[in-house]
Amino acid sequence: MAVEARVADSPHPDPRTRGQHFAEDYRNWRRAYYNRFPSFWGTLPGSKVEEYAVYGALEVPHNHVQALRLASSRLYGIMTRLATLLQQADDQALMDIGIPSPAIPYCHILMPAMPAVMCGRFEFAWTAQGPRLIEFNAETPTFVMELFHMNGQVCIDFGLEDPNPQCQQQLAQAIHTSIQAGLAWLEPPPQSPASVVFSAYAGRKEERGTTEFYRNLLENQGNLPYRTSFQGLDKLRVTRDRLMTVAGDPVDVLYKLYPTEHLIEDMAADGTPVGLALMDLVRRRRLAIINPPIAFILQNKALVALLWALHLAQSEIFSAEEHGWIEQYVLPTYLEALDAQGKPVFNGPYIVKPVYGREGSSITIVDQRRVVEHSELNFYDEQFKVYQQYVTLPTTTLQTEHGQQDVSLVHNCFVTAGQPSAVGVRASRKLIFDDNAYFLPICYPHRENI
Repeated sequence: MAVEARVADSPHPDPRTRGQHFAEDYRNWRRAYYNRFPSFWGTLPGSKVEEYAVYGALEVPHNHVQALRLASSRLYGIMTRLATLLQQADDQALMDIGIPSPAIPYCHILMPAMPAVMCGRFEFAWTAQGPRLIEFNAETPTFVMELFHMNGQVCIDFGLEDPNPQCQQQLAQAIHTSIQAGLAWLEPPPQSPASVVFSAYAGRKEERGTTEFYRNLLENQGNLPYRTSFQGLDKLRVTRDRLMTVAGDPVDVLYKLYPTEHLIEDMAADGTPVGLALMDLVRRRRLAIINPPIAFILQNKALVALLWALHLAQSEIFSAEEHGWIEQYVLPTYLEALDAQGKPVFNGPYIVKPVYGREGSSITIVDQRRVVEHSELNFYDEQFKVYQQYVTLPTTTLQTEHGQQDVSLVHNCFVTAGQPSAVGVRASRKLIFDDNAYFLPICYPHRENI
């Protein structure tokens, strides 16, 4: 299914005459534009300069945006209920979906007043039948500044209609709501003013930029009843009873753009398991954390396989209407590639991916036992795997710094404190999307009957 990307740039030659000269002009326009935003990573840093943010916009119909938000709202409710049941189940239920054993006590921690996900991102394949769920980035999503800020900036600068108005305010409110719930949950109550720390790797521009974007949104609201700061992960210290900064200030609420599956492996120089010690502070209610422990369960891709298995069994956990939503939105997903009789569960192509994989690593697309595509990076090969039906993604042709490129598209929709929010698109020259996939701004069509 092909869609059209309309370049929203300065006047340019007839597209039919585009060639290398136009690609050079495009590169100059694109870099000059995104260089206006030094806190954003419009061009990827590293050993070679690489295009990330496209100088153009994809027209997305109103009804597609509405469908993405409706799907996200429905799936969030279903998946959060299932994750809550797992939190209250025995340890084996969590182990069966690949939760690492050191994280089991953490996953049982309930913070009922805090939104299960302050900010999370659903990824969808857009099909002829509408959106189909690929996965839910619930605990430490990126692509935040792109959809909550830069997409709107592009639309303003080029006179386009942004599909995400008011989403910044929605996100700021979700951050504040989560912090307030965390402060109320602590025992004993923190001294006033409480301390809220936003943390990530300080030397990684995207991670730090995303984390500071959250903090800046919050600070722009004014009159906060607590103090906020950014602290690099290396500037935090775990003591017996508190999380502290290197300056000796206590931390009451921590937002971490750092995966829990990495945290459980973190050791101090003397061999002390500082990651597990931090998680124990949360268990003892001496530290509140965002996103909360339930988000680590929601991040697990095997949760989708469990959801599909319960649907096939027509579990009474879900209503008849909800079973209809699962059938409509969820791609068949399993914990094994073969059924109980040893027969393949898929007749066509499927994708194999680790339950806590990230950035397109350790993924394989298979068709009739033939490998169609495999990840360039394989950091998560040892993880528990899921097997999901593969569907063909929509495609378009983009003007890039390297000329015109055929790309596949993945549609995204954020949820903030349970509410569907900003929508956007990533584009990739490969079938497996990794860190080098493009950010493709979106807009509503100029002329559309709503």
